[in-house]
Amino acid sequence: MIVNRFASMLCAASAGAFIALIAPQTADASPRFTVTNDTDTKINVYIFKGDDSVCTWEEKLKSVSPGETDSYGCTGGGNGQCKVQFYAKGSEICTSNHNTCSKNATKVKGGKTVTITEEDRIYICQPS
Repeated sequence: MIVNRFASMLCAASAGAFIALIAPQTADASPRFTVTNDTDTKINVYIFKGDDSVCTWEEKLKSVSPGETDSYGCTGGGNGQCKVQFYAKGSEICTSNHNTCSKNATKVKGGKTVTITEEDRIYICQPS
């Protein structure tokens, strides 16, 4: 009787593991986020992988024109986030939001929007 229960539990665990392997990846595997540029300057967005790797080389570089909104994604590595840096006129902006990669990048969760505004020549990034 104990052997039968063990065999049943082993079969159930094996089936669960198999289903997890063949199941499609969730949206967290490739998260997407939005950047709204409410400034008069083109904003460059350096996008890094969202997994646990360091931010050494960007995965891609995108840009958002003044007054525009664009959606981007990354290889999230199952973490449901991307790591990003923002630049305007050749200088990095919004560094106060850095919370990853030794305070050199910002985590942005999938489905979130970062709105960039400018007040008195200071750029402000508001995640929502």
